[in-house]
Amino acid sequence: MVRHRHSRHRLRRNARRMRRDGIEPMMVLSDDLEFAPIALVTIARAMWRYRSELAPLTAMLLALTGGRILHTAYPTWWPTVLILTGLAAWALALYGRWVNLTRPVERGYAAATVMLIGGWTATATAVGPFTAPLPATLIIGGLVAGLPWWAHRRRRARVRVERTLAAWPDISHAVGLTGSRIQSAIVDLWGYRARVALARGQTVEDAIAKLPALESALGTRRGAVRVQPVPERANRLELRVIETDPHADAIAWPGPSVTSITQPVKLGLFEDGSPVRVSLLGAV
Repeated sequence: MVRHRHSRHRLRRNARRMRRDGIEPMMVLSDDLEFAPIALVTIARAMWRYRSELAPLTAMLLALTGGRILHTAYPTWWPTVLILTGLAAWALALYGRWVNLTRPVERGYAAATVMLIGGWTATATAVGPFTAPLPATLIIGGLVAGLPWWAHRRRRARVRVERTLAAWPDISHAVGLTGSRIQSAIVDLWGYRARVALARGQTVEDAIAKLPALESALGTRRGAVRVQPVPERANRLELRVIETDPHADAIAWPGPSVTSITQPVKLGLFEDGSPVRVSLLGAV
């Protein structure tokens, strides 16, 4: 143990002496350095980071690979592929809300995309994926079908939030909440909210006192971050970020929304996008 401490002290002393003499550390690239593993790791990390943007291209590649394998090994299975495609599209159209496809247009897009991929794969299974005009159909159809995916506002917002929260270890260290971690996150109409588990000894009050630092670290406008306690646990909190303030401008009056005084009247929106309904029956 004494020898180990002495070695570390001597290394630090030599490093200080080298800096005083103007010697700076350098990295030398030579032929002995294996570049291929580094390039593969870099490409893999980039593909994982941009996996959402590359999803249409990934689906095209999987369809091409699947069509090639099925045509080589099971060319008579194309009716089965069509049947499975129809069942999957039907399930998405009717029960897509179970997989977070809440809007009818999203369920319709998912069903149409499955039909497109499944129909192309079935055709490729029967005649081969490289038979004209299947390659051109795959490229053109994939790019056209990918346009709504790339332009979807909620998908882009979800990706942006995921990348922001992926940097939470650095953010928590910068604001003084080192050791806290993100448990879950949900993107809503105006922003997003995340469940945060605090480290041992940290409290919700500590996070509330660091609201200005959190706004700076998350890159939001002033007043956009809310911190709320979670009743079940003292070391849990809900972090809410309002990216688009619904109350920044006056909300236009859409006209009467009820036909009877016994029905609650919609007067505006809460910050989470839910409607504010007021019953006038008890106020009369």
